[in-house]
Amino acid sequence: MGTTVNIHGHSHEISKESSKFWESYHSLINELQIVYFGLIAMVIAAGSALGGISLMFISENHAPVSQMIICIALTLTNNIVAILQFHAKWVVDFFILSVIVNGFLIAINAF
Repeated sequence: MGTTVNIHGHSHEISKESSKFWESYHSLINELQIVYFGLIAMVIAAGSALGGISLMFISENHAPVSQMIICIALTLTNNIVAILQFHAKWVVDFFILSVIVNGFLIAINAF
């Protein structure tokens, strides 16, 4: 015997907002495709700098080695995706992931 749950309410509004977000995201990716080599240069420079700052805070705080491995792996993956000239969506996605995780590592080790 199964249970069916019907949810009524604002589901249409949420999907509409979500669709606007993804529409603007794909629009951004298409715009960045035009300046692809500038995007690669920016991603490598900014991602490496943020990864280095994160690694510095991890080292100063004597944090677990697992944090160091995560920081280095994400930073190197970000650089590899850019250097291998993957599609702009991959480059942007890995850069965003790297910024979020390295920013989080900086935040937990700086305070």
